[in-house]
Amino acid sequence: MNSPMAQQILGLDFGSSCLKAVSLRKKWMGLEWTGGYQKDWPRTQDPFDWAKEPFSGLKEWIAEHRLATDRVVVSVPVHLISLRMLVLPFQDVRKLEKVVPFEVEGLLPYSLEEVVVDYQVTEVGDGKSHLLVAAVPRSLMKNYLDQLARAGINPESVELDGMALMNLARHVFPESLGAGDRERGDTAVLDIGASKTIVCILHRGQPRFLRTLLWGGRDVTAALSEACGISPAEAEEWKRQAGLMDDGISPLHEKGVSQAIVRALEPLVSELVRTFHVYQTQGSTPDRSDVTELVLYGGGSKLKGLESYLGSELGVRTLTHAPKIASSNGNRWDPALALSLGLALKGTHLADGSRMNFRKGEFAQGRETAASMSRARYVWVGALLVAAVAATDLYMKYNLQVSKYERLKTQVREEFRAMFPDVKNVVDEVQQAKTAVADMKKKSALFGLGDWTPLQLMAELTRRMPPSVKIEVQDFVIEPGRLRLEAETDSFESVDKVKASLGQFEVFKDVTVSDAKVSADQARVRFRLTMTLVQKGAG
Repeated sequence: MNSPMAQQILGLDFGSSCLKAVSLRKKWMGLEWTGGYQKDWPRTQDPFDWAKEPFSGLKEWIAEHRLATDRVVVSVPVHLISLRMLVLPFQDVRKLEKVVPFEVEGLLPYSLEEVVVDYQVTEVGDGKSHLLVAAVPRSLMKNYLDQLARAGINPESVELDGMALMNLARHVFPESLGAGDRERGDTAVLDIGASKTIVCILHRGQPRFLRTLLWGGRDVTAALSEACGISPAEAEEWKRQAGLMDDGISPLHEKGVSQAIVRALEPLVSELVRTFHVYQTQGSTPDRSDVTELVLYGGGSKLKGLESYLGSELGVRTLTHAPKIASSNGNRWDPALALSLGLALKGTHLADGSRMNFRKGEFAQGRETAASMSRARYVWVGALLVAAVAATDLYMKYNLQVSKYERLKTQVREEFRAMFPDVKNVVDEVQQAKTAVADMKKKSALFGLGDWTPLQLMAELTRRMPPSVKIEVQDFVIEPGRLRLEAETDSFESVDKVKASLGQFEVFKDVTVSDAKVSADQARVRFRLTMTLVQKGAG
C-alpha cells in the first residue's frame, strides 16, 4: 500500500521504434523504482517528425500497466530545436529570465514570437553567467501537447532529451561529475538508440554541448544484412549474438559478422571524433577540458564489446554503471530505459539537475487553472485577513464584555450584601434576591405593610358590628379590592342592621346583601354580604 505522502513520477521516452517508460515513487526516505516498461512503437512517418503523428494506443497501454499520470515528464529531441551557448555579464537570476530571450534572438533562425526559450546555467563566476539556451518552435510544442492530450497525457515538464541524460549522470555519478578538474577531463554521455545517438558533454557535471547523431542500432543491422546477404531479422539476431566478439561463435566468425559490425560503427566513431573536436575548439568557456570519459546508455549500448571498442578508438575511459535506485518489483535495470529514467528523475526535482521546462507562457501546464488558483489564493488570503480582523475585533469585544460583566457582577454582589446583610453564603445574587423579596412580601401581607391585612379587616368587621346583633360567620373571603362574607343571624332586621352599620365605615363601599333566606328550621336567617375595599391612604 502506497504511503499518502509518496509521489508517483512517470518519464516517457517516445523513440522511433519503441516507447519506453520509467515509473518512480518519491518518498521521504528517497526514490523507489516501481517499474520500467517498453512497447514496440513502429512509426509510419519520418521518425524525426515524430510529433506530427498521433500517439495511437498510448492511453490503452498506460491503462494496461496501471501507470500513474498525475506527474509526467516528456522530452523534445535536440535535433528539432536550436541550441546556443551564451555568456552574460551578470549573475542575477531574475534578470537572466528577462534578458535571455532578447540576447539570443539574433542568434536564432526564428523570431521570438515563433519559439519558446529556456536555458540552463552551466557556470557562474567573475560576475558572469554561462548559459546553454534552447529554443523550441511553438508550432512543434502545440502539436506535441495536442497529441499528448488526445492520449490523456498532460505533462508537467517538457525537457530536452539530452538534458535527461545529464539528470541521469548526475544521479549515477554525483561525486565524480562534481569534481571535473582539467586532469580528469570532461564526460560524454551517450544514448545509442535505434535511429539516433544523443550526445551530452558535461563539464563539472553541467551540460556544455548537446548533439544528436543520425546514427543508431538500425544502421548496424542494415549494414550487417547487406554484407552477409541475410534478412534484417536474421541480421538483428546475429548482431545480438556476436557483437564485436564473434571469435567464440565459429559460424558467425567465418561469416565475418564482427568485421561487418566494425565497419558499420565507423560513421559513429567519426561523428564522435568530430563532435569532441568541435566541443574542444569552439565555444566561449576557456577552461573546458578534453573528453576523457564516455558513459554508454541506450539499447545500442548492449552490443557486445562496444565499450572496449569505443574506448580504444576514441582514447577514453568507458563507464556503464547502473543507477542506484531500490526496486519495489524486482525489475532489472535496462540501459534502453536511460532516457526515460532521466526524465523521471527530473520530475523528482533533482537538486542539481536540469531546470529547463518548455511548458511556459501559453503552454504552461493548466495555465487557466493556475490563474484561477492564483486568484483563488488571493481570495483566500483576503478572506483569511478579513476573518483575522473579525476574529481580533470579536476577541476585543469579548474581552470588553467580560470585563464589563465582571464589574457589574462585583457591583451586584456589593448591592446584594448591602440590602441583605443577613445572607452569608452568596451564590446567585439574582435568585437569592428574588427569594428574599418573596419572603418579605409574605411578611408584609401578614403584618399589613402597605395594605389591609386579613387580621385588620376581621378586626374592623368585628368592631363595626351592631352591639345588639350576633352573627355566625360561615365563610370569609378577601379578594383584591373586594370582601365577601357569608353568615347567619336571628332575623332579617338584624341583617339590615349589619348592612347599615358596615356601610358607615369609609373603607367599606357598596355594601350589598344577597341570598338572604330563612334556614330550614325557621330559626335562623342565612345571608351574604359583598363590599368594595378602599386601600389605605386612598381618601
